[in-house]
Amino acid sequence: MRSERLWVLVFALTTFFAGLAAGVLLSSRRDREERPLGAYEQRMVEAFNLDEEGVRNLRWILRDYQEKIDDLKESNIAALDGELVKIGRSHRELIRNKVVPEHHRQQFDLWVGGLPVLPTGSRPQ
Repeated sequence: MRSERLWVLVFALTTFFAGLAAGVLLSSRRDREERPLGAYEQRMVEAFNLDEEGVRNLRWILRDYQEKIDDLKESNIAALDGELVKIGRSHRELIRNKVVPEHHRQQFDLWVGGLPVLPTGSRPQ
């Protein structure tokens, strides 16, 4: 094999594998679903050590909440401020009663009141 052929082959293989790696990276980013209120969800999962069912319920509630907020955005939101507060409170109660484990509900009440809650594993001794 001549030297030029070797270099062309090496270049072709390098280009192929670089393209393959880029495709894998881009497809994994595209496959990730951008969830509404994702940061809030992540904080709740960490703070209250939610199980798989709790995470699934939380995602459903947050998605429903986001859809209702989006619906309100389409109308005059200033006139519907009271409705927005009512929807927020009802969804917060759903999260408290259906997602947060019973032994964490007092912590959740403090958390929604603005006080910090440490994740279960990082509590001071």
